[in-house]
Amino acid sequence: MRSPLAVLILTIGIASATGSAGCGQSISLNQGPGSSQSVIFTTSDGIHRPYRIYIPSSYSINTPTPLIFSFHGWNRSLEWQESLTQFSNETWNPDTIAVYPQAREQGRAGWQRDSEYQGIDDITFIMELLDDLQDKYCINPTRIYVTGKSDGGGFANDLACDKIASTRIAAFAPVSGCYFQDVSEEDCHPNTVPIKCTPGRSSVPILEFHGTADIIVPYEGGKRPQCKKCLPSIPHYIRQWSKRLGYGLHSKTTKLYDGNVWKFEYGHKGKLGIVTHYRIDGLGHAWPSTEPNNDNPDGTYFEATPIIMDFFRRWSLPDNEDINRDEM
Repeated sequence: MRSPLAVLILTIGIASATGSAGCGQSISLNQGPGSSQSVIFTTSDGIHRPYRIYIPSSYSINTPTPLIFSFHGWNRSLEWQESLTQFSNETWNPDTIAVYPQAREQGRAGWQRDSEYQGIDDITFIMELLDDLQDKYCINPTRIYVTGKSDGGGFANDLACDKIASTRIAAFAPVSGCYFQDVSEEDCHPNTVPIKCTPGRSSVPILEFHGTADIIVPYEGGKRPQCKKCLPSIPHYIRQWSKRLGYGLHSKTTKLYDGNVWKFEYGHKGKLGIVTHYRIDGLGHAWPSTEPNNDNPDGTYFEATPIIMDFFRRWSLPDNEDINRDEM
C-alpha cells in the first residue's frame, strides 16, 4: 500500500504537469470539442502531409490533455484507421486527443520502414507534427502515446526504438505489427534474428496484440524474399523488448476466454506489465474487436481499444512513472 506521503507526492506530480505552448489558445472555428477534422500539415522540407484530429468533448484550452497518434496499415488511409480503431469514439476515449496521420504514397501508402519508401523520413515528420500540435492545443507533453496497425504497428515500434522519439512518447501499442529486420534470406531465423533497437531511455512500455492465424504477418515470423527482409516470431520480438529493458525472458502468463487468449506480462514488482503481449488464437490480421470492423467481419473475444487506453493511462514521462501502481 502507498504511504500518505507517497500518495501526496504522486498526486502533486500528476496535477502539476506543465502544459504545452498551446494552452490558453482557442481552437479552430471549424472544429469543436467532440468532433474530428482533416488538416494539412507542411513539413520543414515543404511536403504537405494530411492528418485527421479528434478533440474530445471534455477538452479545455487550459487543461493539459493527453494525445494519441494512430498509424494506419500499408495501402490504407487515415479515415480507415479512425474507423477501425475507434479512438474517436467517446465510449472508449472520453479525454484524449487522437491524431491519425496519412502515410505518403509511392503507388500505395506506406511508412518509411518499407524498402519502396526510401527517402521518406516519417520519424521527423511525426516529431515536427507533434511540435505543431503542442503549439496549437493544450497538450500534456508527458502523456503522448503511439499505436498502429500492421505496417503502422511496425512504424510505432520504429518510434519506440528511435533515440529521440522514444524520449517524447510515453508508451506504445502496436497491433498485428510488421517488425521487419534487414537480414539476408539465409540469415532469417525468426526465433533468434537480431532485432535492431536503440531507444533513448531504459524504460519503454510496450503493449502488443497478435493473432495466431495472421497470414500477412505470421505469428511464427518468417522470410520475406520479395522485400529482402525477415519477420521475427512474435514471442521472440516480445521477449527481446523485455530483455532490452532488463526484465529477462520470463513472464506472468494468464489464460483468458477459455484459453483462447493468452496474456503475457513482463516486468518486476511495480512495473509488471511494462511489456505485455496478447496472443489471440485463431485471429487473423485484424484489430481485435467484439463487433465486426474494417478488418474482421466476425469479431473476436475482446476489444483492444479500451485495453490500449487503460495501458496508456498507466504510463507517463519523464521516467515512465506507473501512475496506477500500488507499490511504493
